[in-house]
Amino acid sequence: MTPEELAAFERRRRGRNWAILIALLALVGLFYLIAMARLTTG
Repeated sequence: MTPEELAAFERRRRGRNWAILIALLALVGLFYLIAMARLTTG
């Protein structure tokens, strides 16, 4: 791989990692809200 290809690959991987992090945090937040709603109503 040339340095340019390597830099592009790392940039794409970093973007994918951020997207996964955001998705996981959103899922954790959703589970938290569901748990709180079930605890307060039941």
